[in-house]
Amino acid sequence: MAINTIFKSVSSDYERNLDGKQIVMQCNFDTTSKGGVTKVCALSSDAQITKVQALSKQIKVSGRVSLKLVYLDGENKLNSFDYISDFSEDMADDKVIADMPCLVRASVVDSVSSVSGSEIKVQTVVELIPTVVEISTVELLEEGEGALALRQDQDYQRYIATVNEELEVSDEYACGATVDDVLFYDSKVVVCNVDNADDKLTVSGQIEVCIIYTSEGVQATKNISLPYVQELAVKGENMRACITAKVKESKLIIEGGDGDNTLKTIICVSLQGFVMQIESTSAIVDLYSPTNALEVSKDTVCFDRQNGVMRFEERISGSVAVDSQDESIKNVISSVVTQNSLSNIVAMQNCILAEGVLNTSVIYMSEGGNIKCIQVELPYSLQFDKDGISQSDILCGSAIATDCAHKVKRDREIELTANIVLSVCSKTPVENVVIKSLEEGECLQANTSAISVYLPSKGESIWQVAKTLGMSIESIMEQNAELGEVMQGDERIVIYREV
Repeated sequence: MAINTIFKSVSSDYERNLDGKQIVMQCNFDTTSKGGVTKVCALSSDAQITKVQALSKQIKVSGRVSLKLVYLDGENKLNSFDYISDFSEDMADDKVIADMPCLVRASVVDSVSSVSGSEIKVQTVVELIPTVVEISTVELLEEGEGALALRQDQDYQRYIATVNEELEVSDEYACGATVDDVLFYDSKVVVCNVDNADDKLTVSGQIEVCIIYTSEGVQATKNISLPYVQELAVKGENMRACITAKVKESKLIIEGGDGDNTLKTIICVSLQGFVMQIESTSAIVDLYSPTNALEVSKDTVCFDRQNGVMRFEERISGSVAVDSQDESIKNVISSVVTQNSLSNIVAMQNCILAEGVLNTSVIYMSEGGNIKCIQVELPYSLQFDKDGISQSDILCGSAIATDCAHKVKRDREIELTANIVLSVCSKTPVENVVIKSLEEGECLQANTSAISVYLPSKGESIWQVAKTLGMSIESIMEQNAELGEVMQGDERIVIYREV
């Protein structure tokens, strides 16, 4: 009996991380015109990509590093500067095809400062990780008329679009006083959720803003949390996307009259990522014929299926004490988050482990009236319960610190607390078995035994039993109704035949 086969094409697109590259940016700042420098108090740095172009075997990348620095000048007064440095890099890779979907994510690995005379030297290490989408098509066996088929529900994904959108978020804070100078203004952003409801893809997240300013000779700090929601241009159902966010531009405008200033923040956020559409289908993964020998050629299609973005939050705390020879603490002026390094994210069964270090700089006034600063490291290891997470899942993410607070204890110790907001993108490795080809062989000799007894092995499926006996599952179950989908190893299968 001839077997008629019908194959169908499905997309099996997937993301691939290429080899990364680290670059070192060095900047020198002369503070002579501002009264020199005695100590760097806080250094915050960030990196973003402004342009990516995929050529044949090469990716051209342009980006910028932004630095925000607070220091004590020669008169022991707080001073600051902001600096932006642009960079361009060529990243060679044989896997890159011209105009293929491509993104490059930039992150600051380390940023250190040193003082030499009146000059501040800053060295920043930036890591560039390129990600491309491999466009792939696979042929699935949809029908195999004339043979007994084993079907399996399989997931595939199709590349839909590359997200590269921007949104603007603004807010105002009424100081109720005159703002003389802004010493520090920084903002961080994170994606909290990517939702696909009503055929729309919506990204929501959170921005954390820190402002240190002087008013009538007194330093003040304002931390602002801003939520945002952005509906993306792409439409459709069953879409998933691992979207990341960066602050592209951040402006601070002082409005109002003397004695009643308002600080207005305007933040431009850049969203980037790949959108995939999940397709579930039923495919034949094995088949046999009771009358003819079949030669079945199989293959395995492997890719990482996107699951989307998850948000977690946990509060951490720690303390730091000034040296015994230093003056005791009168009051804390500000605690500045300089870097939140997420070093490790591990998937476990139904939970996630996140490890990192929160670096802060505490600026305080001593009992002698001197402004001083101290660096604080808060390591954290946080475990979050999450149903559906398995040990094989692939995780990546980012983190920001929110609601930072400080308290002076026993005149020489400062207790710090902060919320760690974690954005995690999850992917699940998928291995789909597909049939590449099918050839019919010689006719099989019919079993003339009136009775057959088969003792299956433990773990053997009912499909494997049927294939071994050359019968349909239905025929076996009619005479052995007690059988399950998987054999326990103590079954005795009896088949009665008409000869």
